[in-house]
Amino acid sequence: MSNELAAFWQLVETNFPLGGPRGHVRELLGADLVNALEVMGILRHQHVADRYPCPRSGGDGCPRVVIERDDGSIVAVCGNEPAECADLALSSTDVEVLAVAPEDFCETVGKALQIRTNVEALPGLRNAYRVGTFIPEAGIKHAIYLVVRCSERDYTEAIDALRTHAIGQTLAVIFPTERFVTEELRRQASAAGVLLVPLLDAVGLDATGLRALGDPLTLFAAVGRAGVASGQVSSVVARVFIRGGDGAPTWRDLDASSYQNLLAAAASYDIFADEITKAVAKGKGSKRAHTANVSASHFKMIRAAVDKRSNFDPGTGDEDGVAAKQIFQRARQIFDIKRGKSWVLFKTDKIDNHAVYRFDPDASVSFAFVFAPNP
Repeated sequence: MSNELAAFWQLVETNFPLGGPRGHVRELLGADLVNALEVMGILRHQHVADRYPCPRSGGDGCPRVVIERDDGSIVAVCGNEPAECADLALSSTDVEVLAVAPEDFCETVGKALQIRTNVEALPGLRNAYRVGTFIPEAGIKHAIYLVVRCSERDYTEAIDALRTHAIGQTLAVIFPTERFVTEELRRQASAAGVLLVPLLDAVGLDATGLRALGDPLTLFAAVGRAGVASGQVSSVVARVFIRGGDGAPTWRDLDASSYQNLLAAAASYDIFADEITKAVAKGKGSKRAHTANVSASHFKMIRAAVDKRSNFDPGTGDEDGVAAKQIFQRARQIFDIKRGKSWVLFKTDKIDNHAVYRFDPDASVSFAFVFAPNP
């Protein structure tokens, strides 16, 4: 689903708390979005920069210095001798540092999600905050936390620590995107009743400021319901293997509401396949192609291929390996897109003089593969 804040959530996740000279932040996010975030108070003017990011690839350590010349002009000059990059002319607004104030950020996001905010930084746990309490009805309270990390292991460790911190409470953890959250972590959290909510799917932007992309009552409905991993939750109607941006693909469980929301956004994906409706659509706009009545064997083969972390050999363990390979090749024709001589999802490798397949999607392609909840 499209989110006007997608670039912001992705940047926040790897640069928290986000900050830098206004000119540089505008290059990263676009002037319109930066202006909107300033109006909302998410990005705040801190001070005037005395350094400016180097434009050269790999030049983050360059001592690029901001100076004001006698004529009043402002330039960023390379501090190396001899200089390794050209002077950059800047305006007085370009060098004003904008930054996210974490507590204010939590406050604004929390209000968008109808959380009763009481922001608290968690001592000993970096980039982790208690945002406040979600109260779906009288007498029921859920603790809501924000965690920002940029590695799988860091998210796992942080969420384990939060479970200890919030002992005796039901809780949900909000975080920017799912690209560093593994399927195994989702299962472990779900089994413990901890709901994980990516802000990319939960909070967007409109003319009035941040807004919830869905009803918060629905969004937080699963807080405290232990057992997706142990099969105790019956509301899962489908599972989707999905990538909407440039992050890593992830598995998600879908309830009826989230499944319908995904169907409504199907046209925004380069490839959208749904085992429930037995349909596959791929391409964009007038060139979008649709295939109906796709067989269960094709969905089963594609599911096995995307689940395989190494090279996928359709014939392994099958009584008729030739038939299995033919099924995969037909499935690839339906599910994959060929550009020139290459497929965008499944690459072909040769091992021991026979073909195997590697799920290695091109960076530019978005997809959603919806499967029945159980293989």
